[in-house]
Amino acid sequence: MTMQQMGLLAPTPPKLPASIDLRCADVADVLASIEAESVDLVVADPPWDLYQMPGHDNPGKIYSLLTEEQIGAHMTAAVQTMRRGGRLALWTCWPLLAEVLMAERLPPWLNVPGLVWKSGGSWVKVGRPTCGYHWRSASEPVLLGTRKGGAAGRALAILKSGSASAPEQHSRKPAPWMAEWCRAWVPPGGLVLDLYAGLGSVAEAVVLAGEGRRYIGAEIDPERHATALAMVRRAVAS
Repeated sequence: MTMQQMGLLAPTPPKLPASIDLRCADVADVLASIEAESVDLVVADPPWDLYQMPGHDNPGKIYSLLTEEQIGAHMTAAVQTMRRGGRLALWTCWPLLAEVLMAERLPPWLNVPGLVWKSGGSWVKVGRPTCGYHWRSASEPVLLGTRKGGAAGRALAILKSGSASAPEQHSRKPAPWMAEWCRAWVPPGGLVLDLYAGLGSVAEAVVLAGEGRRYIGAEIDPERHATALAMVRRAVAS
């Protein structure tokens, strides 16, 4: 059998469900296409330029970074896409939160018009802590806010405020834990908006959550976008 014939017999990669829309696009363009008050959950894992400091990994070698002002503008626009009582989950880091305590005013990514910060949780990184500023980073916090003018309501399922798992590739967050967010905060058929899709962990979480939940995400880097699609297809096939 020739190599060409063997290629014809190779399994066809699974297609993404119609409910998963992972775009290779700038986040501002994706935000402009979303209907107002249509999103149940926004997830933001920003590419902070503040991470470029001694003791940290240098993410600028991996993907393009954004300033605090740019991230704040994206989050402000994202709040307008959220339904009343919708939620926004923001991944951040302990050094940034510590700096906020000493600041004279809130940074734009925390002082988001129309958003009220309610609570948060953290992901404990098992086995392979990443680089940190003062300590090796063995956990990563996530903040939770709701849109003003609407009660967040009770979660549809009991949800843990923390999760522990081994880190995967750079910027990948724990999809099984985020799938629990989707089941608790997003009704069947509801919509999740992923501002900085990275390697597709939020899209994978929506696949895992099932029940027709929908996903729209933005990843501007073509190589990372292709990798994200492959990882989400793997989740669909599993």
